[in-house]
Amino acid sequence: MAPEVMQEQGHDTSADIWSLGITAIELAMGDAPLSQYPHMKVIRLILDQSPPTLPNQGWSEEFKAFVHDCLKKNPTERPTIEELL
Repeated sequence: MAPEVMQEQGHDTSADIWSLGITAIELAMGDAPLSQYPHMKVIRLILDQSPPTLPNQGWSEEFKAFVHDCLKKNPTERPTIEELL
């Protein structure tokens, strides 16, 4: 869930871009980021920490950049789906 959704600040399709980035990490790593924690702690960690990232090794720079761009905390800084394509 995108940070702005958790904070009930309202959201638009940029929240879907966040979800796409999280899904990409989950597909790449086999687990969602922070999946080792209870759900309520995950919410707090997402709000308080930097966004999740992929490990430096094993992934192309393009894929890491794609995930990084999707997981900008500020929704206005996330690319549109057209830009990602």
